[in-house]
Amino acid sequence: MTRAVALRAFFIFAAVTILSAVTGLASQSAIAEVLFLVGGSLAALMLFFMATALAPAPIPVRVRRRR
Repeated sequence: MTRAVALRAFFIFAAVTILSAVTGLASQSAIAEVLFLVGGSLAALMLFFMATALAPAPIPVRVRRRR
């Protein structure tokens, strides 16, 4: 998983977590609390993947000069 994909997934899971937290506070339903916990856990996992993903390193290429 690349850093950009992990960051994008983090924002998606963070949005799901916020929406389910608002729904859970408004309706006091148990399913919204479960969605909040699952979304928060997945968002934390995506942040971990983003932090541990290796940055792309340049590949050395030999360039020949023409005379």
